[in-house]
Amino acid sequence: MAASAATPDIIPVDEIKPGMQGYGLTVFAGSRVDTFSVRVLGVQQNARVQGSLVLVEVAGHGLELSSIAQGMSGSPVYLDGRFAGALAFGWEGALAPIGGVTPAGEMLALPQAPVTAQPRHAGGWDAGRLLSDAGREGARGLAAVFDGEGTTVAAPVVAGAAGAWPDVLDLGAELLAPLAAGGDVAAPSWLCRPASAAALAQGCSAPAPAVAPTLVPGAACAVSLVSGDADLGAIGTVSWVDGDRVLIFGHPLMQRGPVDLPLAAADIVTILPSRRISFKIGSPGPVVGAVHHDLRAGVAGRLGASAPVVPVDVRLTGAAPRSYHFDVADDAQLTPMLVFWSFYNALLAGSDDASRQSVTWRMETTWRLGGAAPRQLVQQGVVSGPGGAAALGADLMTPLALLMDNPFGPAHLDKVAISATIVPGRGEAAITALGASRRVEAGATRLPVTIELRDGEGRAHTLPVDVPLPSALPAGAYRVVAASAAEFFAFEAQRAPDRLQPERLADLWELLESERSPSTLVLTVFAADRPVMVGGRELAAAPGSVSRVVATGRQPADQALARPVARIAVPTGWALGGHAVRTLEVAPAVPAAGAGRRP
Repeated sequence: MAASAATPDIIPVDEIKPGMQGYGLTVFAGSRVDTFSVRVLGVQQNARVQGSLVLVEVAGHGLELSSIAQGMSGSPVYLDGRFAGALAFGWEGALAPIGGVTPAGEMLALPQAPVTAQPRHAGGWDAGRLLSDAGREGARGLAAVFDGEGTTVAAPVVAGAAGAWPDVLDLGAELLAPLAAGGDVAAPSWLCRPASAAALAQGCSAPAPAVAPTLVPGAACAVSLVSGDADLGAIGTVSWVDGDRVLIFGHPLMQRGPVDLPLAAADIVTILPSRRISFKIGSPGPVVGAVHHDLRAGVAGRLGASAPVVPVDVRLTGAAPRSYHFDVADDAQLTPMLVFWSFYNALLAGSDDASRQSVTWRMETTWRLGGAAPRQLVQQGVVSGPGGAAALGADLMTPLALLMDNPFGPAHLDKVAISATIVPGRGEAAITALGASRRVEAGATRLPVTIELRDGEGRAHTLPVDVPLPSALPAGAYRVVAASAAEFFAFEAQRAPDRLQPERLADLWELLESERSPSTLVLTVFAADRPVMVGGRELAAAPGSVSRVVATGRQPADQALARPVARIAVPTGWALGGHAVRTLEVAPAVPAAGAGRRP
C-alpha cells in the first residue's frame, strides 16, 4: 500500500514557542481531509514522565463551537511546515477550543515492528465466576437443609417487572470501559453499525473494494473490534504514514502494549457539538492493516498487515428465522465481550420485547488446546423476563474468558456458533414440591418422582421422572433433592470446594463441561453420612479405614455437606428457581419365607 512520496521534517519540542501558528489535518465529513488552524499557547514541560504536552488553540470548521472532539485524536499538527505531533487531548466542558498535542518525537519513538505478544494472565483469575447469582442464593438455602436449618421446599422465585434492553452502543462502551484509557481526553469515538434488515439482505460481511483505500495523515481510521453484520470500533485520525508504517491517535486506546487488532478506514458523518465533550459520528470502512502496539504516545501499526479474527455465527429461530455473521478481534481480554456484544446485537434485531419473552440459547465453541486436535465445548440455557437478555453476558463471556486467559496453558478459540429461540411469554418456573415414596426396599433400581412446578404466568405443571438407584444401595436414611443444574453446581462448589480450583487445563475443561444450565432439572439422592475432606478435597472413594484414620488425627478433619449416591438430569423449557427436598428410607430386604432353615 503506497504512502505519500515524502514525509515531512520534524520540529523538536524545544523549538516550539508560544504564538507560533500552523495547521492541523482531520476529516470533518466523509473521507476528505481538511485543514484547521492552530496557534501555540505554550509547552507544558514534563507533563508526564518522559513526556511533554504542547497546548494549542484551534479554529475553523466550527471548532470554536464544538471545541476538540472525540475522533480528532491523532490529527497531525504542523508548525513551520514541519510535523509537530498529534492533537490528542481535550477537556470536558472547555469554554475555548484548547487541546493538547503529543510531540512528534514521542510518537516516532513507538515500536516500528510487531512483536509476538507473550501470553499474559490478567490476574484475579477465578473459576468461581461460573456461579450465577441465582445459583449462589439457591445453594445457600440448599446447604441449610443439610445443616438441619432449612425448610424442605424453597420459596418460589418468579417475579419481575417490565424492563428495557440497553442500546447496543451503550452496551459496547460499558463492556469496554474497564479496559479503555480514562480521563478528560479526546479519546477515540466509538462507532457502531447495528445488525439490521440491510445486513440481512447481504447475509455476510460487506465485500472489500477492488482497490483498498490508502490512509494518509489526517484521514479517518478505526481500530475495528467487530465487523460483518454489525460493526464496533474506535474512530480516530491518522497522524503519520511512512511507507507501510502508520501511527494513529496520539494517545493509547487501552494501553495494552503489544496487540494485534484490525485497522480500518472510516467515513465521518459529522461532528456533534456537546456541552460535555463533542464527538465525531462515523461509519467503518474496509480493513486496511493491523495495529501492533498500543502505548502512551499512540497506536502503531502496519498497512497491508492482517490481524486474526474469530468468526461468530448467530442463528435465531422462531417466528422470523434469521442468521448473522460477525468477525471479532482475537484477543484474550476483548473477545469474550465482543462475542456477547455481537449476539446481543442480533437479539435486538430479532425481538422488541424486554420483559414478556424467553430466550433458549446454545453456544458451541471450537478450541485448540496446545497442539491437540480441535475440541468443541457446548454451553446452553434459558433466560426470561426483564433484563434476561442482558444477563446472558455472564453466561456467554465467563467460559470464554476463563479459557482464553487461563494460567495453565494455551487455548485458542477457532470459532463460535450461537443459536437462540425467542418465544413470547415468561419462561420462568418455580419448583414447588417433590412427590415420591418415602420408603423403598434395598435392591430397588428406580424411584418414581413427580415434580410440581409453577410457571411465570401462575400455571401449575407436573413433571414425572424416574430416578435410577444403585442396586447395591445400603439400607438407611437418604434425601432426594430437586433443583436446577445451576443451583446444584453452586451447591457442589460449597460441598466440594476443590471443584472450583482446577490445577490443569484438563481440569478447567472438565469444569466447563459440567451441567449448570438453569433450565436443566437435576434430581439427586444424598446419603446421610458426610465424607471427610482433606485440603478441600473430598475422600469420597476412600476406604472406611482411611477415613477413620484421617478423622482421628491430631486436627479434626472437615466434612463435606453431603454425599450424592444417585443423580439424573432432565432438560426443561423453563428457567428454574427454588428447590424441593424429600426424605427417603431404604429398608433392609425382607428374606423370603423359610429362607435360612434346614429341612
